Amino acid sequence: MKKMLVLEFNELCPPLIERFISEGELPNFEKLRKDSLAMETETDAKGEDLNPWVQWLDLHTGQDWQEHGIKELNKLKDFKGQFTWDILSEKYGLKNWICGSMNAKYSSVFKGRFLPDPWCTDIQPTHDEGMHDYYKFVSQSVHSHSGSESISQLEFAKSILKQGVRVSTLFGLFGQILKEKLFKRDDWKRAMWLDRIQLDIFQYHYRKDNPEFATFFSNAVAHFQHHYWKDFEPEKFSHTSAEINHETKDAIRLAYKNTDYLLGKLRELVGEETAIVFTTALSQEPYVKNERHYYHITSQEHFRKQFGVPENAKYKPIMAEQFHLELADEQSAIDLEEKLSKYVMDSNDYFHVGSDHMFLLSREANILLIQCRCTKLVSENAVYFDETNPDEKFSFGDAFYRMNEVKTGMHNPVGLYWFKASNGQPNPEKGRVKPSQVHNDILAYFST
Repeated sequence: MKKMLVLEFNELCPPLIERFISEGELPNFEKLRKDSLAMETETDAKGEDLNPWVQWLDLHTGQDWQEHGIKELNKLKDFKGQFTWDILSEKYGLKNWICGSMNAKYSSVFKGRFLPDPWCTDIQPTHDEGMHDYYKFVSQSVHSHSGSESISQLEFAKSILKQGVRVSTLFGLFGQILKEKLFKRDDWKRAMWLDRIQLDIFQYHYRKDNPEFATFFSNAVAHFQHHYWKDFEPEKFSHTSAEINHETKDAIRLAYKNTDYLLGKLRELVGEETAIVFTTALSQEPYVKNERHYYHITSQEHFRKQFGVPENAKYKPIMAEQFHLELADEQSAIDLEEKLSKYVMDSNDYFHVGSDHMFLLSREANILLIQCRCTKLVSENAVYFDETNPDEKFSFGDAFYRMNEVKTGMHNPVGLYWFKASNGQPNPEKGRVKPSQVHNDILAYFST
């Protein structure tokens, strides 16, 4: 039976891959490229349609973004098609190990193990063995929140010990946490250690389950590019080396080298008889338009009390400053949307575009998508108020905090796509295809 591993390294950039390979930093990527049919993907999506949760859905279903129509995370209940792994299970009886694939779900015909991405709130892991606690901890870490189902560090440690995490990885993680607490620095490196933990967990279950089809998702590079590109290439932002954060100037390079390490270990794990697909779905480029900041609510409790959110409304974090509120019925969502739409800031200086309204809102039936519209630095003394009652003002800082990172990377429609067949023979380079073509190529590989 044929076997395949899909390496889903989110938003790695073709120019940076080329640069770091030429500098000798990525030996495993260099070897894989030599053994592969090297291609690129390109989507015609723009604006809000150009987002990883959209293009990964293209790639996993064979449907282009116009066809599936899913533009947000946690909207998969509206998607009626099948994912690659569902088809492989139903048609060929294959067993899968889907590890963190973005904006994905599984159906009743699915066979194998499934670990959702940490931004997902509607899909649960298929197995326990510590996987549920691990998933909850990573999810709350990504969202920087603790809810009613929050997992302690002790429970997290127990969950990963059950899943084969190596002693060397644990020592590395504990050293990272100790450095953060003692020296108040390098907390940004934690994302790479979470990748190392996920690698160990993937290897443990892969050896145990021996699946025919597997995916492994990593997001550290994408996160670092979004927030540290200015420190990596200050000249592209018209900055000098004196104006950058020297602590994170090598963050992007280190993330690529860490991903190269993951690639080497994963390729060693599956062996040369396993086909490998490496893909990024899309990529990034420097964001040089302006300096953009993000603001998130200080707490769910304060937000509910301050803005009169019904107690039975379900909070679901998404990305950065965005979150969903699922109301009991559509009328409740309409009422809350109308209420929130009336809040304004005391100045237009906190926005790059648009009016002084504080919230960006969109509603679908009883679900309300909410995010703070402030994208410039907000004064410590800033206030907001209901425009129908301007005399009653509230402190912005009590309701929102500025997230640490500034946006420095933006999405680019071109992604990487390399296909190494099981014989490992190099192939001539080919042009660009749509992300959805990856799904079709995988099915074609197993059909022959």
